[in-house]
Amino acid sequence: MPYIEFKNVVKEYKMGEVSIKALNKTNFQIEKGELVVIVGPSGAGKTTALNILRRNG
Repeated sequence: MPYIEFKNVVKEYKMGEVSIKALNKTNFQIEKGELVVIVGPSGAGKTTALNILRRNG
């Protein structure tokens, strides 16, 4: 059983009539004691994912 699990997580920001999906059906699992690094280009949703983890943890 994973220690942390994202299952089809979606986070959408609305700016007026424009909608931007920072996370779109994001899935991953982290086991207890596992070292994890999140990498990706600017705008990929790294900070958004970490903020969701922080709020729910």
